[in-house]
Amino acid sequence: MNSRMKAAVYYGPRDIRVETVEMPVIGKNDILLKVSACGICGSDVHSYGTGLYIQKGQIMGHEFSGEVVQVGSNVKDIKVGERGTGFYSGVCGTCFWCKSKQYTLCPNLFKASTGYGLPGAFAEYVKISNAIKGMNYFSVPDEVDDITAATIEPVSVAVYTVDQCKPKQEDQVVVLGAGLIGNAVMQVMKSVPVHQVVVTEVLPLRLEYAKKAGADVVINALEEDVLERVKDIVGVGPYHFNEGAMADIVVDAAGAPSAVEQSFEIVRSGGVIAFVGLPEKKAAIDTTKIVHKAPKIIGCLGGDIKKAIQLLKERKVQTKNLVTHTFPIEHAKEAFETQMNAKDAVKVMIDYRKI
Repeated sequence: MNSRMKAAVYYGPRDIRVETVEMPVIGKNDILLKVSACGICGSDVHSYGTGLYIQKGQIMGHEFSGEVVQVGSNVKDIKVGERGTGFYSGVCGTCFWCKSKQYTLCPNLFKASTGYGLPGAFAEYVKISNAIKGMNYFSVPDEVDDITAATIEPVSVAVYTVDQCKPKQEDQVVVLGAGLIGNAVMQVMKSVPVHQVVVTEVLPLRLEYAKKAGADVVINALEEDVLERVKDIVGVGPYHFNEGAMADIVVDAAGAPSAVEQSFEIVRSGGVIAFVGLPEKKAAIDTTKIVHKAPKIIGCLGGDIKKAIQLLKERKVQTKNLVTHTFPIEHAKEAFETQMNAKDAVKVMIDYRKI
């Protein structure tokens, strides 16, 4: 096997270069995958556009599928030739949160994980350190193609978000933002099922895809008064000194300050607000709404990959048609610029089968 590979290397905001670099070298407890496809995550966009979360020299990419090509001598139950995905989390194991088994809260998480600190999958090959099947590596079933498999990680985030909300069959849900995760949240909610899911978005293309994927109602947030429209759909939610809407659950998958602020009006008193989107700018929050409406507020950082794979296998969640653009690794910069231009793209991927 060649000892060098092509990779997209980050140098600074909107500066990513495809270079030939050394391939990862695996140890006795590691595996190496030949990457089939890797999606550009919203956090990757923030990193590419502003420099958030990463340092110069980073190879990003944590939403991927691939084929196992090397297996360390100590690794069990993983074979060369099988298709899989995974994510190595570089938690310290000694901090308060690790000892409490709250690993996603470890301060070290984004310093030594796949695509954050460690080389990611915007490269021809990616290593998963200390590979354990069912923990940080997962086999991909035959029913899930390579492109769909590269959406397993974001779907797992959507699954985790929905699980944290504890939806019930009678719940009325509003999802703010219809990128891949927002769309997946909507589909997972529908699989529960809940009473109805309303999706708001500023981009017509994403609204169109959300409607096709099963949203009960879609709202163009640039053309309509979102709060008034949601009131019409889910009912008016009076609270002390004011009135909002009556949504049982609001999921902010947009990350825009306006969506964050809006969520506190849309949720009913005693409802749930889940934040999964990552804003680049701070939102102004009126804490009196928290006091008077007493919503349960959840930050969603985590995933359930096993359940995501099962939902994709059973086609209860479908993501392949949300992949609007694919590029070869040589055109990585064009891929990132396309994802930045959100009005024309939902999900952009590097497809290593393209030449």
